[in-house]
Amino acid sequence: MVAPPTVFVIDDDPSALRSVCALLTAFGMTVKPFDSAEDFLADYDELQPGCLLLDVQLQGIGGLDLLRQLRRNHLDLSVIVISGNADKQVVRTATELGVTEVLHKPVQPHDLVDVIQRALG
Repeated sequence: MVAPPTVFVIDDDPSALRSVCALLTAFGMTVKPFDSAEDFLADYDELQPGCLLLDVQLQGIGGLDLLRQLRRNHLDLSVIVISGNADKQVVRTATELGVTEVLHKPVQPHDLVDVIQRALG
């Protein structure tokens, strides 16, 4: 039996992390929260299908650095970047690193769910 796709959510803001995970769970999605890129990397199983919802501004390994590491390791995971203050350079870099979408906080719940559902295909 194939495991359902998982939405991996990385955000170092506990309130934002809880809110997003509650929203996605309410829509029937399997969600796995992380408060750091380091915790995600320690736990991630590349055989688990899903997508990554990634805040760019993280303590420790930043969101763009995590993206670079995932791509260097040839991990083909759909990534949606979400940020409260992504400038044009961040958006350009994220796009070059192959993100599915860049969303700006605050994002409307239905917009977030739609983007994630498309990323999960």
